[in-house]
Amino acid sequence: MAALARPSLGRPPSPPELARLVELEGLCAALWELKPGAQCLGRLRVRSAGRTRDLLLGGESFVRGGVGMIDWEQAPLAEVFFANEVGDEYEVELDDDHAIEGEVLARELLVVAAGRLAVVDDGELRFVRVESGGDAAVCWRVEPSQLRSPLVPRDSRERDRVSSPIEVELDPVQRGAVELEPGCSLLILGEAGFGKTTVALHRLARLRAQARRERPKPQFRALVLVPTPGLRNLLTALLERLGVDDAEVETFAGWIAAQGRRAFRDLPARDSRDTSLAVSRVKRHPALLELLPRIVAKTEAMRELEAGYRDDERVKIRDDLLHLFGDRALLDELVASSGGELTAGMAAQVIAHTKIQFSPTSEQRYAHVDADRLQTVDGLAIDEATPDQDAESLDVEDFALLFELERLRRGKNPKLARYDHVLLDEGQEFAPVEFAVIGRALAARGSLTLAGDANQQVDETLRFCGWERALDELGVATRTQRVTLKESYRCPPALEDFARRVVDPQAGAGQQSGGVAVDDPALCFTPAAHELDLLARLSAALAELRRRDRLASVAVVCRRAASSRRMYALLERAVDCRLVVDGDFRFTPGISVTCVDAIKGLEFDMVVLPDLNAASYAADAASRRALYVAATRAMSRLWLLWAGRPSPLLQAAGVELDALGRSPGAPRRA
Repeated sequence: MAALARPSLGRPPSPPELARLVELEGLCAALWELKPGAQCLGRLRVRSAGRTRDLLLGGESFVRGGVGMIDWEQAPLAEVFFANEVGDEYEVELDDDHAIEGEVLARELLVVAAGRLAVVDDGELRFVRVESGGDAAVCWRVEPSQLRSPLVPRDSRERDRVSSPIEVELDPVQRGAVELEPGCSLLILGEAGFGKTTVALHRLARLRAQARRERPKPQFRALVLVPTPGLRNLLTALLERLGVDDAEVETFAGWIAAQGRRAFRDLPARDSRDTSLAVSRVKRHPALLELLPRIVAKTEAMRELEAGYRDDERVKIRDDLLHLFGDRALLDELVASSGGELTAGMAAQVIAHTKIQFSPTSEQRYAHVDADRLQTVDGLAIDEATPDQDAESLDVEDFALLFELERLRRGKNPKLARYDHVLLDEGQEFAPVEFAVIGRALAARGSLTLAGDANQQVDETLRFCGWERALDELGVATRTQRVTLKESYRCPPALEDFARRVVDPQAGAGQQSGGVAVDDPALCFTPAAHELDLLARLSAALAELRRRDRLASVAVVCRRAASSRRMYALLERAVDCRLVVDGDFRFTPGISVTCVDAIKGLEFDMVVLPDLNAASYAADAASRRALYVAATRAMSRLWLLWAGRPSPLLQAAGVELDALGRSPGAPRRA
């Protein structure tokens, strides 16, 4: 369902239920007497070693004056709250030699508002305080629990659906794009889930088959470039299903680094590990291309420096990077020409980073010292995990710039590999200088397929240059057929409508309903009172889903990698799941905890977005695109949750937040 109706006020509590509520109020009051204002998020009652204990869940662990509290994130016993139901026996390992055993007697989520207990939910019933001046019984009403899972298992039709984007029947528009003449390049545009990757892969397979029929001996060389490891792994598997096992499928970062190290001698062997977003943004900015001819012609500072070289010294191609990124005057010009997209602070970060990269490592500085005296206790390099760990290193963005500088000097890149066909998927994530180098990797009669969607551009180091500029930089603008796909093959209609409204709030302006579809099992929004509430709902729903629909693939997608690592640490206490931020998706049933940057081009049966708060998804274009990408990974279900203030993108997209009910902790009027 797309919106939850506000529950109607139910019956008053029975005497045993009222006694439990009074007991919980007493526990909270005792806590606040010891620690005024302390968090009181849940209660866990256990029987262990013949003793019954009541433990409140909050932000710290302590036992004082008969009151016990455990840190809901860190305490080992907090695992019992998430992983067990009332009546379950549990065992929690503390270390190799010690464990805690017991039985769960009671388990409730608590919500506090205005300094008093406002909501108690035990998974079966929900007790809500109402504003009334009467006796205690009148101050509470009983409703159905709101903790029941909204993730409806897939029906037989959904389970029988072909999951592979390869094993589908192409529609006429798709078929026409696949069957274009071999020498023609192709630009494939379309919304998420419209089959862009499917068309691109089928075209590559067709071109390869045609080439083998016409010239069986010479090898048909194909290159597939993508921005992320996860998409690389998926496309490798899909091509194998099409019988294509000899194409090079690489991330652009991996491919350009390999090409650069093969083409240029005397480069540092180490890749940088501490490159900031600001540095990457500067090195990928289109305005930087205007400065490269100045480096080739040599600036005054470069000529002065080279005049001081000894006769046995020679200019290295890497020195161009030092002149480009170590010259404050040049970087000031770059900032001024960037239209406000780059700042003086970013330029300062580039200069500081460049200084480290062109500094010797500690091992080099102390080469005169006995080698055994330079050994570290942990066996790592001396500079590891220090501000100098990027000494004598290169950024991945440097390789494309080196190729472009060489082209400006020599008119070509003779050492760049050549391919009969190049496929770029998720093309909106490439920079102009990267397009230029890729275009020069095409063989004389080679063709290129470029697929993408500008609305899915989520790399924070880049502003997409546009499709016409991309084709110009690739060198294929005059021989490219442009195809826009119009049919959706992935997302349910309600989910697709929501995603369009996210990326373009005006998309639903002409619709009669005016808002996001209501009562559709494909789409659900859930506000949580606090993070423990959110984690309890999520862990219970995922555990139930694994019991009822074991073959479903589920992605819990956080906005950023750091958030996904924290979410995994919390979820794995209760459900079997994997953390995937490096692209190592298995593409099999199960639960993956990941982030938006890692899932471009992928799809899952169900997607959960657990951090739809204003901090993670602000009211800006980058957040709209990130939410659009995350939402459109789902083939059957999308569940959005948040604790705290919801993202403003929800209301802008037409989600009726009032229909979701008041804040879960807000008192209600009888």
